[in-house]
Amino acid sequence: MNKNTLVSALLVAALLAVGCGASEPEPQRVEIEVGASGYTPSEVRTSAGTPLTLVFTRTTDEGCGGEIVIASQNIRRELPLDEPVEISFTPTEAGELRFTCGMDMFDGAIVVQ
Repeated sequence: MNKNTLVSALLVAALLAVGCGASEPEPQRVEIEVGASGYTPSEVRTSAGTPLTLVFTRTTDEGCGGEIVIASQNIRRELPLDEPVEISFTPTEAGELRFTCGMDMFDGAIVVQ
């Protein structure tokens, strides 16, 4: 194999490797309203390894929605009235991650596939 052929073969191999490489998953963003009767939507679906941002906005003083807890992720945040609160993390395993209010009366789920 001559030098030009070798260089061309290496260049093609490098371009194929870059083109076939795993790319980062697109981040997912989901807005969740916290109302008098709970979360809307109450279920979020995502994939393991996908960066996820949940944006909780409490729209009423009624009910127990003043705090959000995602115990499996060690997340506990206050939810001020009418102020969006972003919570970002990347689920790493398939399964269901439960989220609740601080009193465990409202609940929802993040279904990770």
